Amino acid sequence: MLKTGIPFFSIKMAFRTIYIEKAVRLNNVVVNYEHDDYHINIDEINTIILEDPRCNISVRLLSILCEKGINVIFNNASHMPIGSLQSLYNHTRAPKKLKLQIAWDKKSQIYLWTEIVKQKINNQIETLTRKEKTEKIDLLEKLKNEIVLGDLNNKEGTTSRIYFKELFGNTFKRFDETIINYALNYIYQIIRSKIAQEIVACGYVPALGICHCSEFNLYNLADDFIEPFRPICDYYVSDLLENTLENYLTSEIKQKIVNILNQNITFKGASYKLHIVIQFYVQTLFNFLETGDISKIEFPKLWNT
Repeated sequence: MLKTGIPFFSIKMAFRTIYIEKAVRLNNVVVNYEHDDYHINIDEINTIILEDPRCNISVRLLSILCEKGINVIFNNASHMPIGSLQSLYNHTRAPKKLKLQIAWDKKSQIYLWTEIVKQKINNQIETLTRKEKTEKIDLLEKLKNEIVLGDLNNKEGTTSRIYFKELFGNTFKRFDETIINYALNYIYQIIRSKIAQEIVACGYVPALGICHCSEFNLYNLADDFIEPFRPICDYYVSDLLENTLENYLTSEIKQKIVNILNQNITFKGASYKLHIVIQFYVQTLFNFLETGDISKIEFPKLWNT
């Protein structure tokens, strides 16, 4: 049984996100809150976030969650995501997929990374436009058009520094200890873990990236694929914190951050929940890497207002 202080449910297709703030023990997917039991069909669960590091989890349940390919995120004592549960073999042809991944055409990988960077900047421009902060947009467009193949001139890094100061103010520094950075770190980890889950579900290995290649990073490929989602997360965080007086992430704010998985964004000209778009998006990138067909590439965009 699972006991919590505050359960959080958000409805979607494979569709529940369970936010656990003060868990005591976990044997089955039954939430006990203020002496009431909440039974959750495991096939409806998309993501479980374990907020309390004191939570005791049964091996049996972890095994079931792995078999089902359910995304489980673990938070540390500071209540920030530090890891996720990933299935080793969630695809019937995982060994074949691994061989394909190792043999991916290098030129295709470089081309894809270039397109990912361009789309990230496009989404940054759209985020600033929606927030009516347009002073630097022409500069971002110029920098985007100067990107060389593989972004060897690092226009992605240059545009990000300009973009963050425009979005959050001239005094903003990305890694300062502020509520904005806490929220950004939190939301990026949620999306990163979901992308990694979908990579594994497709039979591939998240550690083998197309640009990110750190030997200490088990999520290099997820860190490649996440880039176009970052400005979408930034927009959501900017909206969420616009009028807050808090200096730290409260439970209420974190629950709202998690709910980004249920927000509608645009993909292939239509509106879908973000967690559904992640699944489609990852599959389209793999379709390109497997075939070399440029028409297979599709990117997420901010939702229509």
